[in-house]
Amino acid sequence: MELKIRETLYSTSITSHYFSSFMEFAVFASIISILGYDSAIPINIGSPKIYKVIERITIAIFLIEMLLRFIMLCSECKRKKPYSLIKYFTSYTTLLDILSIIPYDVFPYPYRIIILIARLVKIARFSQSIKEMLATIQEKTFELSTVFFIFVFFLFSASIIMFSLERNINPEINTLFDAFWWSIVTVTTVGYGDIKPATNAGRIVASVLMILGISGIAVLTGIITTGFTDRLLKLKLNIGGVMEKKIAKLTNHYIICGYGRVGKIVAKELDRFHKQFVIIESNKDRVHEAVENNYLTITGSATDEEILKKANIKEAAGIALVMDSDADNLYALITAKDENREILAIARANTEDSIKKFIKLGAKTISPYQSSGYDISRMLISPRTAEFVSIIMQSDKTIEMGEFFISKDSPYANKKIKDTNIRSEYNIIIIAITSQNKETIFNPKADDTIKPKSTLICVGTKEDMEKFEKVVV
Repeated sequence: MELKIRETLYSTSITSHYFSSFMEFAVFASIISILGYDSAIPINIGSPKIYKVIERITIAIFLIEMLLRFIMLCSECKRKKPYSLIKYFTSYTTLLDILSIIPYDVFPYPYRIIILIARLVKIARFSQSIKEMLATIQEKTFELSTVFFIFVFFLFSASIIMFSLERNINPEINTLFDAFWWSIVTVTTVGYGDIKPATNAGRIVASVLMILGISGIAVLTGIITTGFTDRLLKLKLNIGGVMEKKIAKLTNHYIICGYGRVGKIVAKELDRFHKQFVIIESNKDRVHEAVENNYLTITGSATDEEILKKANIKEAAGIALVMDSDADNLYALITAKDENREILAIARANTEDSIKKFIKLGAKTISPYQSSGYDISRMLISPRTAEFVSIIMQSDKTIEMGEFFISKDSPYANKKIKDTNIRSEYNIIIIAITSQNKETIFNPKADDTIKPKSTLICVGTKEDMEKFEKVVV
């Protein structure tokens, strides 16, 4: 049976995360043992023999980890990756591994410091935080290298100019290195004051260098901050596959395609009603906002079939197509219907032509122009009624509208309204009943029967609706 060491210990899995934490602890214990052996820590837990035992145990752990890595690479060589072993034996990490398994007391002082440095680097290799920091720097290599070379250019230019201006006037600048040291101290705004310009021209150079130093630090801070923000967003989105696993477990959930102005309102309302949903968004800033609101989010386009599969489209109850482009919404609808033909699809359409296409594909449509026109006309004709409906739909504490499906096993199936406790116990008003064949009875009478597979459209407070939802199924 082929060993899956990489997938288990050296990937993004949960077991890999635990393994890295264990190795961090082991390396940290070995460093503590070195410090204890040299009496460099204030707390003495025993004789140097205890520290020596701790070190030998951690060295054994390092040897096992090195052996596992070697077995993994040998396995990869069999799978047509012959350069894996060559790369391993020529890498700096292998050298550090070899140094870290050497007992600390083998070398005399100060050469034993090499072993301590090797173990410090080893703990950095297993630390997820440090790895993310290095990965961030690597992603921003172009930006950082560009700023670095500009810095170096100005440093050398200022050093040469300062050396030429003050070498025969300023007794503190005798060599080009003195001028270079002054440039570094000035551009970093440290200002030791050991070397000062003696001429007005030198002071002008110093002033320019100070401004460049402050500007450069601001640019570097911006680059690094942006890099870390992006990296932290990626971690929050899917550290160890946690969010992906949560989404994979969802059933009867909703998918929101697009987190723009409309998508945000949809998400807020679904969250208010405690409904499970997933947001699909390609814009990085919108993704960040969605994650900050603790919404399950997938980065990508809803037009991509694989992205919809990640959102568990086959188990979804409904999909809201509220992206900015009608073409994108149409394409996402086609893809969604291919995966789940029974899914309830609601699409935002900006043109009459798009509305026809959405309806033809089996989606209900919302046109912002038609909706706003209808709302304005209702507010003009019946302003109090329109205000009351707005209160019903938006208030957290007053009245809400909702619908409840009556299954054949529901305690209310085949019962007359007057024989139920819907009004008396839950204080909920039934304003309509929609049957299986889409026929709707408005303002049903007390003698009307609630049939199986019908839907009750009700009005009530949020608390009462939540209580009723638990018993109506």
